[in-house]
Amino acid sequence: MKTLIAALTLVIGFASASFTQTAQAASADALNGICENVAADNKSRFRKKLKESGMKLRDIYTGISCGGENLVRYAMTNKAETVGSYIVKRMPASHFAASGDLDWANTSGHANSSIATSIASR
Repeated sequence: MKTLIAALTLVIGFASASFTQTAQAASADALNGICENVAADNKSRFRKKLKESGMKLRDIYTGISCGGENLVRYAMTNKAETVGSYIVKRMPASHFAASGDLDWANTSGHANSSIATSIASR
């Protein structure tokens, strides 16, 4: 009986691990094109990609980088004001207090962007 329980536990453990990897791969496929939509300043396609993935922006934000930068900095670099402002509105204000994105914007010449203004107002 103990062997049966141990075997079932092992099978369930492997099944859940493979499901997690499959779910992560599926969500990565669904999120392909996020960086392109940010660079193109296409808010509707950006939102559509998020909706298709079934994830919230705040849940995946830290895991996504475009060109080695987070989404907000990438939006500022590409002058994607609409998408960048949308991202700032969707993220918690506490995130930007600790992220240093506003300081980065001020030192890299993006202090006058609407994205930096949105961060500062939060």
